[in-house]
Amino acid sequence: MGLLTSLFKKTPKPLKLDTSKKYHCPTATIVYGTKTGNAQLVAQQLQKTLEQYKIDSECYNIAKYDVNRIFSEKLLLIVMSTDGEGELPPNSKKFFGFLKHDEFPQLADLKYSICALGDSSYEYFCGAGKLVDSQLQALGAQSVIERVDCDVDFKGDALDWIEKVFHFLSNNTQKELTSSPSIDFKEPDMLEALLTDRYMLTKGDQDKATWHIVLDNSENKVEYQSGDCIEIIPENPDQLVAKILDILHIDSEEFIDDSKQSAFELLKYKYELTKLNRKVVRNYYAATSQLSLSILINDQETLNKYVSKKDVLDLITDYPSDIDAATLIKILSPLQSRYYSIASGYKATPDEIHLTIKTIRFEEQARFYEGAASVYMNEGLQKGTKVHFRLIPSPGFHLPEDSSSPVILIGVGTGIAPYRGFLQDLKKENVKDQAWLIWGDKKQAEDFLYEDELQEYLQSGHLKYLDTAFSRDQEAKRYVQHLLKERKKELMQWIDMGAHIYLCGHTHMGHDVRSTLSDIFMEEKGLSKQDANQQIVNMQENGLLHEDLY
Repeated sequence: MGLLTSLFKKTPKPLKLDTSKKYHCPTATIVYGTKTGNAQLVAQQLQKTLEQYKIDSECYNIAKYDVNRIFSEKLLLIVMSTDGEGELPPNSKKFFGFLKHDEFPQLADLKYSICALGDSSYEYFCGAGKLVDSQLQALGAQSVIERVDCDVDFKGDALDWIEKVFHFLSNNTQKELTSSPSIDFKEPDMLEALLTDRYMLTKGDQDKATWHIVLDNSENKVEYQSGDCIEIIPENPDQLVAKILDILHIDSEEFIDDSKQSAFELLKYKYELTKLNRKVVRNYYAATSQLSLSILINDQETLNKYVSKKDVLDLITDYPSDIDAATLIKILSPLQSRYYSIASGYKATPDEIHLTIKTIRFEEQARFYEGAASVYMNEGLQKGTKVHFRLIPSPGFHLPEDSSSPVILIGVGTGIAPYRGFLQDLKKENVKDQAWLIWGDKKQAEDFLYEDELQEYLQSGHLKYLDTAFSRDQEAKRYVQHLLKERKKELMQWIDMGAHIYLCGHTHMGHDVRSTLSDIFMEEKGLSKQDANQQIVNMQENGLLHEDLY
């Protein structure tokens, strides 16, 4: 019998709760589910606000929250971000697994409120927050403050929610609190690092190349772990800025209000142009009152498709207007951060931070599109330039604490980045025969990222197996999930030995791999589809399936 035999029982594992234990809970308990840190920022600001007015509270990463406490809570305040297409962030899946369990008791005495974070350019906007809200209601819990759904420009709506929580608590405590709270988000300061090296990894079209970037970490000494990310504020492409100003007949050197920056500078450095969200479209409609826009914003399916594929230039081209510069600025969202997995291991290269970035550039319907961050990082910066960044820890996507645990690394494209860091650290610690890489891209001759390094790891034994799928090298497209099917018996042997499985790449790949794993469990373990899907859930809840999908 393998180490994970218990995972493959045909029923979910029994729920272990101690509902009889009474906890001494504060007036409010705050928990946050996050991947990039925004939900944590909101949760910590809420706690800071409550502390300011001497309302006792406690704040937890939801992964560290003792779910037995939920039966004693006076008020549970949940800040929940959404990962990808409506997915729960990795640190929240175990908590939600408890709530969804068939044996989980009713929560008729629980009072709660949710602040949901999301991106309205995705179809399932704030999907994770809505999912938790729906499940709590199904369990009989009482939502005492209406859920707030925050878009990418989340601070305003999040602050409104915090103020509502404050007034609810002030009305339900013995404290005389008459003034509104003083609230202001304080984000961690950006760090600076010199870009010391950059070279092209792919061998095809340079306009769409993938680049390796090296940042100097010798001064900052940021103690990252392989699997972590960094946050970068990009700059918008000059051509895009110029076209928007030209179409709206705005002078690029015009100064707007009291900003002390020209229209060109504001659009290049301060506002989101390469991505749309529903809030921007609605703002534009409010400023222009166009009937055709009214039809768009009232058709959710069409609006979702529109914002997922269009940018600000498309919006003002498809729905022309004569708005001035000041109105344009009020319509737009602030320029959003981009996140990149670190492609180096701290144990191996503590004085450097490596990145793997693919240049986003394509044509569609006679429009030329560029990615703000990828073009900025790959082409806009010279060696010796300072890059501003923040570290975003990814505790749910680190190597196992036990270095003897096997790891199966599955990814596509630049999803290889964290695995390069893993392999560097495994080599540094001389861990052999415990890593299996299953990775794919389009063409082997052009897109085999880090090929020489991977072959060296394979020869030295730091990589046990290397399986690749290049989708465009044969008539029938071939993907990583096909490799899983072909190696299903070895895969199950590794899983039975306690292997950790990692998924990194786009969301669709993650769905396809999970579906394929479920099929393999059915074939190799004789499970029904429902029971096989439950094994995926069990692996996630047991910290054996790790995902970094986007």
